[in-house]
Amino acid sequence: MKFSNQEQKSILRKEILHKRNALNQFEISAKSKLIQMNVIGTHEFIESKTIGLYLPTGSEVETWNIINHALNSGKKLLLPRIVINDIRYYIVEQKDFDNDSFDVNRFGIKEPKIINGNVDFIDLLIVPGIAFDSYGYRIGYGFGYYDKYLTNKNYSKCFGLAYDFQFIKNRIPAFAYDRKIDALVTESGTHIFNTP
Repeated sequence: MKFSNQEQKSILRKEILHKRNALNQFEISAKSKLIQMNVIGTHEFIESKTIGLYLPTGSEVETWNIINHALNSGKKLLLPRIVINDIRYYIVEQKDFDNDSFDVNRFGIKEPKIINGNVDFIDLLIVPGIAFDSYGYRIGYGFGYYDKYLTNKNYSKCFGLAYDFQFIKNRIPAFAYDRKIDALVTESGTHIFNTP
């Protein structure tokens, strides 16, 4: 039985998500710590003045160490907010975390307040995902927010964060609107893709 590209993506999304959701808090924390150390050690992170990041939800790779490191080293930190059907990145400062000054979107994810102000260009954009292949394609939750954002190319480099088992050797079925990332950071290191 042959599955369509959409069905293949859907099956893969379910399989990997099931595996990711089976991780316990200790595993998430330990693996995330290694992944974040790998990110912080990259030339791209060190050189970047603006970092676009995400707040982790569920079993996603945690980003708290990257957040703290970015804020403590004077980088401008940006987090996504859904605006109608797009995501836009808004500036977040330490006081926003201290005062828990965030809105919560329809997915139950915290987002920066619209009054925070946004920027036109991000040096290093860091995105979550469910599965990544060795060509730089990713599978997200299926809403297309990140692909839409990546299309505008308002960033210099884009990294994905994932656990090793989310990095698959087979090519992910890609559509015209799917966008490649530049590198994937897992607990075993940074995998660079030769994106055009």
